[in-house]
Amino acid sequence: MKTSYNALRALLIIANITSPLTGYSAAYAATPPAHGLPSPQISKALDALLLPVNKAVIKKFKLAKGEHGVLVLSVKKGGVADKQGIKPGDVLSEVHGHKVHKPVDVDVAVSRDLKAGKSDIALAVLRDGAPVAVAAVITVEEYNEAISVTEVSSWESDTSETSFSYSEYVSEETQTIESSYESEETTVEEAMTQEESSSDEETSDDSSEDDGDDGDDGDDDGGDDGDSEE
Repeated sequence: MKTSYNALRALLIIANITSPLTGYSAAYAATPPAHGLPSPQISKALDALLLPVNKAVIKKFKLAKGEHGVLVLSVKKGGVADKQGIKPGDVLSEVHGHKVHKPVDVDVAVSRDLKAGKSDIALAVLRDGAPVAVAAVITVEEYNEAISVTEVSSWESDTSETSFSYSEYVSEETQTIESSYESEETTVEEAMTQEESSSDEETSDDSSEDDGDDGDDGDDDGGDDGDSEE
């Protein structure tokens, strides 16, 4: 009896020791990145690493309250953004009149214009809270030029925010940057297809409303003819 009691006690002790360790492992696995920022994405159109602006980004980079769009985290030297005067720390809010909410929105807007044969792209940029109009020229060749993801860590970044380490951030987000870049073309195509479908539906609805209006006009004309005969 004493032997059974000791064996049971030993099992309980082991269980109490391993349970906290199991809980710790689960908690560690679920821990979000230490930087607390959203994931970035490479813009093929700009040769830049973009970050969606949210409350955490506004606080970390000391942006003006209410700013929206995407933060230019870094630019490739000699790339599109660099040549067009777009700098790390700029906030891009619109592309050719289309509001930007996340990084892929930039490439979708530029891709749309390139598909329509337009290479002059108007960008609405905020620099230190002040608006800067950028009239960029982006060609199909530049858009389709491959980017070496391994070189992103060496791109020019904004060093004014001393509490943020660009190299450490990119190191933590390497896998996300690589996967989003690999799927970027598909993501853009899907977004454009969805836009075209929505546009077709709106056009169809407008046509239906016009047809309905024509029918009403016909009834009114009929009524007027009846009155004139009397």
